[in-house]
Amino acid sequence: MDIKQGDIGLLMALDALLEHESVSAAAAQLGISQPAMSAQLKRLRQLFNDPLLTPSGRRLVATSRARRLQTDLRRNLQDLDALVRENNAFDPATARNTFRLVGTDYVHALLGPKLEERMRRLAPNARLAFLAFEPKTLWMLLENDTVDLALATGMSLPDAMSRTALAEQFCVIMRRDHPLSGEELTLEAFCAARHVLVSPEGGGFVGAADKALARHGLKRQVSVSLPSFLLAPALVAQSDAFCLIPRRLAERYKDIVVSHRPPLNVPGFDVTMLWHPRRQNDPAHMWFRGEVGALTKSV
Repeated sequence: MDIKQGDIGLLMALDALLEHESVSAAAAQLGISQPAMSAQLKRLRQLFNDPLLTPSGRRLVATSRARRLQTDLRRNLQDLDALVRENNAFDPATARNTFRLVGTDYVHALLGPKLEERMRRLAPNARLAFLAFEPKTLWMLLENDTVDLALATGMSLPDAMSRTALAEQFCVIMRRDHPLSGEELTLEAFCAARHVLVSPEGGGFVGAADKALARHGLKRQVSVSLPSFLLAPALVAQSDAFCLIPRRLAERYKDIVVSHRPPLNVPGFDVTMLWHPRRQNDPAHMWFRGEVGALTKSV
């Protein structure tokens, strides 16, 4: 038997079998019966002259040859899928796609409500998933089509398509009735205050402002470390502490905190939009990243 006697469906079955190492789970993924998937596995074993899945205790595991096949098989199936998508028109009004966007909590808070409203208005039957930003697995998620777009800071993915989505600056927030809320914030007052620091990695007490202060031979007192920018406004609103957070985010909490320009130069950051080259000409993907891009320009 050779590939001329097979079909794309057979290769899709192999992809599902290797992903799940289970006949029943692969059958469920493709929406066919377990006996039908068993028949597919039998044909695949004949095609490749290899067991592909072999018993190990109470479960099946992929053979060495099957593992060598898996990466190329997945990539080629994804390329074929992209080829088909590129030749299909996309109508957001009737589309039932699920669009998946990776971002930090800052990105989700900044864009989430407006993007949901935009999707509900333009693509009412589509679904939108916001996924957490995990730097170590981001490229794998893009490569496997697990996510459509990522909005990230400080990521270097040479193989990804990218463009700058927005440029952000930091501001200093304090509670609205703070004694210094109506005054210009001086460097002396900044250093004398207690500070809350947002450490995305968790537990850090040194940030960009501390490095900037050190260049002037100065220090500040960081008394609280938070893992998320979203936690800072509520905490600052109930204390005398200052906190540096992104300017656009501070504007969303102006009912409980006031913001000031930092009294020294604290570098801001860019948010970059990233996607896999395979999706570059996918009509649905082009529409989605266009909508996300338009939204980032308006916030």
